[in-house]
Amino acid sequence: MTATPRTTPEPLDQGRIVRAAWDLVDTGGVAALSTRTLAAALHVKGPALYWHVRNKQDLLSLMLEHVLVDSIAAPPPGLDWADWLRFVGQRQRAALLAHRDSGMIASTAPPTLRLRTEVFPLIIAPLRAAGISAAHASSAAGALTSLILGWVIYEQRPETRDFIMAFHDPEAGFAYALDALVCGIVVKEGRFPPA
Repeated sequence: MTATPRTTPEPLDQGRIVRAAWDLVDTGGVAALSTRTLAAALHVKGPALYWHVRNKQDLLSLMLEHVLVDSIAAPPPGLDWADWLRFVGQRQRAALLAHRDSGMIASTAPPTLRLRTEVFPLIIAPLRAAGISAAHASSAAGALTSLILGWVIYEQRPETRDFIMAFHDPEAGFAYALDALVCGIVVKEGRFPPA
């Protein structure tokens, strides 16, 4: 009689914890996420989570990082700084809308060190390279983030989504609002991208 091979459980790490957390939120909403439900989904005891995440707030921040870190990857070649902002805006909105309640999570989760030191500087780099001051580039990125976050929260709440859809298509509306924001920054800076 041959022994049945034992399967080794996947090691617990931040990536696995974050993916499991998003699975819980995507299925049951952010209200379904607790350290107890997460530990049960991962088949571990609650204290095992704290080796990898400090607390629930830390978990929410890591979940947000997981969603946004790839939003600046692989841009089309040759984008000027204004089209770069449009690209980032569309990518971040799509990344957030891919997960239930992500807008609510993003509105409460503090940015991780990686988002502050890697992602945000990469977002403003094309603006800085075009000669826009650090303060204005940062403000432009902040305005972009505010537009994305507000729009996603509206789209993810059924009541406000129904309200939006009574007046315009959310996709087209976001594209218009994003373009208006970017065009306003272009005019304010007086740095018109090459035609």
